[in-house]
Amino acid sequence: MSTVAETKIEKKTVVDAAPIDAKGVVEGIAVGQPSAVPSDGADDGELERELSQMEADADRLQKEGVITSADAEMKRAEVAKTRTLFRDLPGHERIAIIKRRREIGRQLMERQLSGAAVVSAHVRLNHTRLKPLFEQWWPYLNRMSINMQRFGNSTFGNDDKDTVNGFFEKQLKSLEAYVDEQQRVAEGYRKSKEEELRAAGDFVFEPSIPMPALEIEVEAYSRFSMRILTALMKFDKAMDHFDFMVWNGIRDQSDVDDETVRFLKKFNPLGLRGYMTHLRLMTTVRGL
Repeated sequence: MSTVAETKIEKKTVVDAAPIDAKGVVEGIAVGQPSAVPSDGADDGELERELSQMEADADRLQKEGVITSADAEMKRAEVAKTRTLFRDLPGHERIAIIKRRREIGRQLMERQLSGAAVVSAHVRLNHTRLKPLFEQWWPYLNRMSINMQRFGNSTFGNDDKDTVNGFFEKQLKSLEAYVDEQQRVAEGYRKSKEEELRAAGDFVFEPSIPMPALEIEVEAYSRFSMRILTALMKFDKAMDHFDFMVWNGIRDQSDVDDETVRFLKKFNPLGLRGYMTHLRLMTTVRGL
């Protein structure tokens, strides 16, 4: 792949994004599910918060003189268009968009990027709830991270690029802190309860997952994308502890579902903005 043309698949990503660039921000939404069933994507409120943040970013950048009034107005118009399209989009179209984006993401992971320094990583996710999260976001976050290095200045300008990078760093640090805390608490609580069960002479179930939901070798293009992988796999380990606690009657399945949904809601804004930034960067690549 050349650094100016990327690949046919990359071009197809942007071509596909033309009709879904505005719609595409809804792709993480699981449609047609009852509210009691946890979603594996951003819900309506998550999207609205993201759009509101984009509007606020445009206002702030204009006030600070980073972008012109015309640029700010264009950004606000894009947000308004996306919001309108989202409200009008039929459920079956949302589902089709999700499937298409996941398919393109898998294709991106199967192709090597010439001239890129990579670190290979073995990704194993035991839990089905995390597989679509990985497929919907990580391939684009990974490609975005290297294209930001290559084309970030020409796409955003120096100041705006720093603002975008600052957002991603802040979101990722918050996610990492949350995952570390969840893993620490889950492991500690499991250990103490297991000791209580054994001391009482109760039988202790030790469940395992012989067939993971996802096991794949990937090539990460940046430290940023490796950190995202690490956060995903750490939370997957926390979910192993959740399984133990459910099997042994320590926690209810609904409690575990609530914990998982909280993680999904923390991960989705990072994935959503990364996907949109990837599309923006690919527009620059195609124009070179």
